[in-house]
Amino acid sequence: MPVYTQSPSLNNKPYDLTNQNWTPVGPAFNVVKTNNNPIELEYSGEVLAASITGNGVWFQIRLNNTVPTYVSQGALKPTELQDEISTKSVYVGLRPGSYTGQIYAQAPNAGSSAKGIVIDPGGWGEKVLVTEF
Repeated sequence: MPVYTQSPSLNNKPYDLTNQNWTPVGPAFNVVKTNNNPIELEYSGEVLAASITGNGVWFQIRLNNTVPTYVSQGALKPTELQDEISTKSVYVGLRPGSYTGQIYAQAPNAGSSAKGIVIDPGGWGEKVLVTEF
């Protein structure tokens, strides 16, 4: 039977992406994994950017800044500076223990950047849902 938990509210401050590195945005949160089964993290909510140069911004959820086994990245386009996104990360083979979860963002194109990235603008209490199978 799946075990469900969630992060605290994700709205805390704006973040800038000054290069093409994956950068943590929004507050970190604790995830406790209790078994050897897969674990899934999902965010479906609003994001905002004050400005974007390049083709947009990608989003993904990570545990301990480790690339997920499977990922569906959210994206914010420069023509829509505030939009609803959905991103899902699945980790397979992750051992039981305590992990730090956080949403990461990237301006992926050479020379691109973004300013004022906010998760859950307006502070509606949007969260990452965590499912351990």
